[in-house]
Amino acid sequence: MVRKVFLLSLFALFFIITVIFAAFNTNAVAIDFYFVQWQLPLAVIIIIALLCGLLCGALLITISTLKVRLENRQLQHKLQIAEQELNSLRILPVRDNH
Repeated sequence: MVRKVFLLSLFALFFIITVIFAAFNTNAVAIDFYFVQWQLPLAVIIIIALLCGLLCGALLITISTLKVRLENRQLQHKLQIAEQELNSLRILPVRDNH
């Protein structure tokens, strides 16, 4: 519960800072690609760059998480095989060769 309140407060603070930033940075900036040129407010450009960074970060985290889950699944399978082998060895009678 405390974590949710903290994250919500952090999001609200970030939102307020973003609104203040956008209000003070209304000057148009030219973005010139090879074929196209756009005139956008500085705040919009920075927010777009921030969102692109968030999307790239989320994509990298998702890929990393999927790799860890795949490795975990493989290790769980190996553990299950090892436990089955151990249980089958426990069932075998002990033979004394004396």
